[in-house]
Amino acid sequence: MKNLEIIVSGRVQGVCYRAFVLHRANEINIKGYAKNLVNGNVKVLAIGEDSVMNAFINMLKEGPSMARIDNIQTSEIIIGEEFSGFSIKY
Repeated sequence: MKNLEIIVSGRVQGVCYRAFVLHRANEINIKGYAKNLVNGNVKVLAIGEDSVMNAFINMLKEGPSMARIDNIQTSEIIIGEEFSGFSIKY
């Protein structure tokens, strides 16, 4: 199991990026959340099997058609809470 904090920068707010992440996460059983940050980036907290995490990151690099992904930073983290699924945080 891998726990990642992923920061996505580019044109990722106002283009349905978080909804895109939600759908992709549910397709491959990733738990966690996506949240807009005040600096215009999107933070994704992702918990999933090692075998699907690379595929998930590649999906995040695609994004929806209106998005432009400039950079993705990933960090392995320790998570102190449990998630039953994937959600969008506001």
